[in-house]
Amino acid sequence: MLNWSSLTEAQILLFALILLRMIAYIVSSAVLGSPTISTSVKVLLSIILTMILFPLVQVGKVDYLTISNDIVSLAVRELIVGLSLGFLTRIFFFVVTMTGDLVSMSVGLSASQLFNPMMGSNGSTIEQFYSTIATLVFFAINGHHMLISAIVQSYDLVPVSSLALNVGPFAEMAVFGQTAMILAIKMCAPVMVAILVVNLGMGILGRAVPQINVLVTSMPVTIMIGMSVVFLCLPLLVMEMNGLVEITANKLFEVMKAL
Repeated sequence: MLNWSSLTEAQILLFALILLRMIAYIVSSAVLGSPTISTSVKVLLSIILTMILFPLVQVGKVDYLTISNDIVSLAVRELIVGLSLGFLTRIFFFVVTMTGDLVSMSVGLSASQLFNPMMGSNGSTIEQFYSTIATLVFFAINGHHMLISAIVQSYDLVPVSSLALNVGPFAEMAVFGQTAMILAIKMCAPVMVAILVVNLGMGILGRAVPQINVLVTSMPVTIMIGMSVVFLCLPLLVMEMNGLVEITANKLFEVMKAL
């Protein structure tokens, strides 16, 4: 049992380093880092998790002099690691948000904007709908457990007491952004193809029957067809979200192992 009243100077500094990574991770991570959660709750959660993990974290053999001399460099390193890992957990919701934006633009509902509490910005109604489904799927497959287990394992894969930091994985994170864009296009492909076919049909109809005002008639038809395809493809969308969570988790642990 750890005696908190008799911590040495080195242990206090190590506790502060662990807390820095934890705060950076929680503030930048998905769900836990939502703007709707107050800052005091995030800090309290970080302190509680740090107190639980501190006796279990393997920091290696370091002395007070080593830590005190490099405390600034170690603190910056912990912040970078925490923010990087937290950003990777948000990729799942970034892809869902991009999918909702593309569907909204295709259907013609991009003008209707609402506040998205998950991302902390305004978004379309379809984006809100997709974000709500993504949040339910995320909790249904215990994604919040994945968030906590990821930060716990990061202390074993990326030791606290080491100044070494491999910057190679940061380039892989940029490439993963390209993969996320491709996944978003795949997820909204049924709606985009359906709207393309509808627009082609309305264009042919407008040429065949000039008396029909295509600009006025096409909007309700496009919305009706687009929303029908959205609801028909919901089972496929949920399956894609499950696969996307797995891809995000695998990429997160790959980056941690390479740091």
